[in-house]
Amino acid sequence: MQNKHNHLGAIPKVGIRPVIDARLGGIRESLEQTTMAMAERVANFLSNNLRNYNGSKVECVIADTTIGRVPEAQKCEEKFLREGVGLSITVTSCWCYGTETIDMNPTRPKAIWGFNGTERPDCRVFGRSLGRTCAKRGSCL
Repeated sequence: MQNKHNHLGAIPKVGIRPVIDARLGGIRESLEQTTMAMAERVANFLSNNLRNYNGSKVECVIADTTIGRVPEAQKCEEKFLREGVGLSITVTSCWCYGTETIDMNPTRPKAIWGFNGTERPDCRVFGRSLGRTCAKRGSCL
């Protein structure tokens, strides 16, 4: 749905970035479906429970594949730019290389949501990603 107030521009969409441990040989392969399903559940939750200022449902855009390496992160970024994504949520069900997979767009607000099998968010992914983002920007505040 396009914004009826043209001076405000198009309503930004939420980008969902499913990141994964990229090691092949059974590790990545065992996590692909779980991680993509996690991304789909997050998108459904947001679309069904959040509304834009004009009452329309929040639209979500999910990366075409899981993201485990820089080329996959770049393809995701290209899709998000085309689709008008204004903020991103990185979801993961496993350990991953934060600096290779995190959303590095300097103007896009972002969040990280993960599950590492212990019913606690994976603080290591968050810590590395936050540290890299702070180093790149010079500040995280």
